[in-house]
Amino acid sequence: MAARRNSARPAVQVSDTACLVSRRTLLATALTSAILGLPALTPLVAAQASDPLQDWLRANTSPIRTVDPFDEDFSDLEPLVALIGDAQVVQLGEPSHGAGTAFMAKTRLVKFLHQRMGFDILAWESGFYDVERTQAGLRAGGDVITSAQRGVFSIWSASEECRPLFEYAKQSQASTHPLVMVGFDMQFTSAGAFADFSIELRSYTGALRDSALRNEATQAAGKALDGFSGFDAYLAAVSSGAGNTPSRPGLAALEQLHEAADQLTVLFNEHRQAFDEISGERRREFMTHAMANLAGYGTNLYERFGADFQAGPDAVVIGENRRDALNARNLRWLISKGYPGQKVIIWAHNAHVMNAYYEAPNFKTVSLDPVPNSMKTSGVFLAEWLGESLYTIGFTAYEGEDGIIGNPVSAIAPAREGSLEERLNRLGLNYAYLDLRSVRGQAGHPLLQLQTMRVPKYDDVDIADPTRPFDAVFYIARMEPASLVQRLDHQD
Repeated sequence: MAARRNSARPAVQVSDTACLVSRRTLLATALTSAILGLPALTPLVAAQASDPLQDWLRANTSPIRTVDPFDEDFSDLEPLVALIGDAQVVQLGEPSHGAGTAFMAKTRLVKFLHQRMGFDILAWESGFYDVERTQAGLRAGGDVITSAQRGVFSIWSASEECRPLFEYAKQSQASTHPLVMVGFDMQFTSAGAFADFSIELRSYTGALRDSALRNEATQAAGKALDGFSGFDAYLAAVSSGAGNTPSRPGLAALEQLHEAADQLTVLFNEHRQAFDEISGERRREFMTHAMANLAGYGTNLYERFGADFQAGPDAVVIGENRRDALNARNLRWLISKGYPGQKVIIWAHNAHVMNAYYEAPNFKTVSLDPVPNSMKTSGVFLAEWLGESLYTIGFTAYEGEDGIIGNPVSAIAPAREGSLEERLNRLGLNYAYLDLRSVRGQAGHPLLQLQTMRVPKYDDVDIADPTRPFDAVFYIARMEPASLVQRLDHQD
């Protein structure tokens, strides 16, 4: 059943006279009932006094003491050990890319999962190729901010709230269980990544021993890179705000990219032994995924600003589906082949990790099942593949502010009355954790009904089954915006 946003629905207005029962009235009612032999409370008053869902939330919500990323007294997080159990993959969402308090909470959670539960791989919603550059910098002992920004989206790598995580990862590299950072996004997400990839791809194909195969592979690599280069140059110019932008690439460049990428992929598969002799099976498979990403990203860029592209009404959701499908494919390879048997943390937006479909064109409504013109998230792909081995934590807030300090910051209005967030706010906790998976399938449970909750952003959305999108929610009473990293006091 589709879950729909209904923010326009007016709240039911009940007068103070109708909804407030004074102590005097209750005493009088009780006395009269005793004299006349009637039930102590009428059904209406009893219904008003009983709130099974609120009672359940009060009994089952775990207070979180702090989100301070430097606080490593994890006693408040200890209940998560049993809740997460044997899951191989834990996803950490966020309601926006400017949710500073969530960044802090996630950083502390990553440290807990790494130290207490043996999660050694951190997969970022950042470039599949790019984050290798970040990990290499951290492993080599480089400056943490420079290393982070060589691969991870600047929304995190330039955030003061995330800096403790990169510092922690760097320090862990000398241990027996380092926290290894990888990326799963099909996009290039940092400056210079495409240039580095181009150098490596040309070197990789040029290292083949067989001259005929080497010539064919290097030519295909060159054509693919040339086909993509126009999109990369145009995007860089637009992003930098440069006055003189290059010509927009067109369909011919995209077709060249796809034809060459397909040709090179066939060579990777048909001549596995020859490529494996260069740098092993794992690198060949990595480069195979990288070529699929290059073609997919090039297509999305063409559909964004191609000179001869005619955008249809579904262009945006088509591009989003392409991206999440490739991202899920990258994650599956990283989990099963890249780091087999290891526990993985995924850091991404709620919209990508949720086990639900995101509906276009406004992207404010969510469906638990496939509907036309909707985005199948990478979270849905992973849930289908991993089942109970996947545990997803969504992050939410009652109110606050969102954005990057120094840039426009937007207010987060208080959650709708009766929503999950508003109910959690009644508990008076600054931070809280609520497991939803344990409720799943319990017929008659007070949570298993149409419920308003903030999925995946700060929009109040009506969800038919609140246990489906996330296995748990991390609640923040007041969200604070992210802040730009300060460099003056930090030079390694």
